Amino acid sequence: MLVAKLNGQFINAADACPGKNYCCPECGEHLILKQGQSRIAHFAHQVNSRCVLREGESYEHLLGKQQIFEWARKKGWQAELEVYIPQLEQRADVFLRIGGQRIVIEFQCSPLPLTALQKRTLGYQSIGIKCYWFLGSPYKRKLNQRQTQKFVQLVNQQYTIIFWDTKAKILRLIKLAIKEQPLSLKGVTHDYHILHQLSLLQGTNPCIKEFTGGLPVICHQKIIGIQVTNHPEIYWRCLVVKRLNNVPLFTSFSLKSWLHLLKEVDLTEWVKFPCLSSSKIINDYLRVFTKQLLKSGNIMINGQTVILIRHPSYHRSLIKQYQEIQRLI
Repeated sequence: MLVAKLNGQFINAADACPGKNYCCPECGEHLILKQGQSRIAHFAHQVNSRCVLREGESYEHLLGKQQIFEWARKKGWQAELEVYIPQLEQRADVFLRIGGQRIVIEFQCSPLPLTALQKRTLGYQSIGIKCYWFLGSPYKRKLNQRQTQKFVQLVNQQYTIIFWDTKAKILRLIKLAIKEQPLSLKGVTHDYHILHQLSLLQGTNPCIKEFTGGLPVICHQKIIGIQVTNHPEIYWRCLVVKRLNNVPLFTSFSLKSWLHLLKEVDLTEWVKFPCLSSSKIINDYLRVFTKQLLKSGNIMINGQTVILIRHPSYHRSLIKQYQEIQRLI
């Protein structure tokens, strides 16, 4: 930890001197000041301590918190380190006050379960505190994986993952966009491999065995940038096509009811994004999917009304399907 109490006042380890009676802000126990050229100055509990803050922190986490604190101060913001928030029984890494707004920065270097991320983020929101998650280097190597993408946040109305680079002492913003991926025969072959593997799993939706070949091309189109379905995208698309083929032609939907129709197909598939409104990111994904249906001639859009004008058609053979895909590539 970077902050301790001395004579009732908070003090940063970077400003502390050896030989004084530093105490833990949480439990009141005596703390050991650790300094040296090869380590960042910090406070530590005695080995036999039972304090909830006794767990050691990585060098990157300690260094990053100190750097973020100094970075915020240089910007002229009112910043504090390791502020305890009693309503949440949570200690924020860096606490800011900017123009009357309360902001927390959490610097995350170690794995964090989704439930813990949800609890912390919603907790801050419930008491009017904006929370930003800055990620350390372990997450940078896993940019396209869900354990990193669950930290997606909105920055200037763009989906963004925020990293703090302790070596360069700067903020790095990775912007993500939900967009179409071009069709490819290799991708189609991979889709059928996935469906075959799913059909072998116990407990899989029985209709998966229907998706063995000759699927409508819309099933094989992809949306990349952010993973929003827990199961493979091809599985969700097959379920959507099955649902649409049961809807009478020329049925019209408001845009809201149309998105709801798409969203309710196998509802448990959607990934949760605790750092922003999940409904927004899923609706953005479904709007791109809707554009793909429009291009394929399955629907028409009149203002805010969506009309189903042609069912997605299955192919009698994979050869016919591949021929159609080759025309579209």
